[in-house]
Amino acid sequence: MRVVLALSLMLAAAPLRAEWVKMGETEAAVHYVEAAAIRGDGDLRRVWAMQDMRDASPDGVRSIRALQEYDCAQDRFRYLSVSAHSRPMAGGQVLAAHDLVDEWTGRPPGTRPSAIEKIVCAPI
Repeated sequence: MRVVLALSLMLAAAPLRAEWVKMGETEAAVHYVEAAAIRGDGDLRRVWAMQDMRDASPDGVRSIRALQEYDCAQDRFRYLSVSAHSRPMAGGQVLAAHDLVDEWTGRPPGTRPSAIEKIVCAPI
């Protein structure tokens, strides 16, 4: 019985939300990545990124979450999935969601994708 109680307490204390790491800010949004959940195979790595909007768009979008794939050997990235949410931090109602396979795009130095690449492509 004590084991069941201990396991129940541990599960209840476990975080239910993603651990977002702040990557930067613009006038329009705060940008985050879920660094603890980076997945990959060799030079290809995937990470969830999020834009938390300072103000809602006319369509009611308060945040956007995207699954990005990075090709660490070729210095490029692409979007695999994007969803728009009615509340901050990818909360509330999903207003739009799209699975996609974008074309690969380069990551010029000093851009947000370049900053994310430093975390995503770091040696595991």
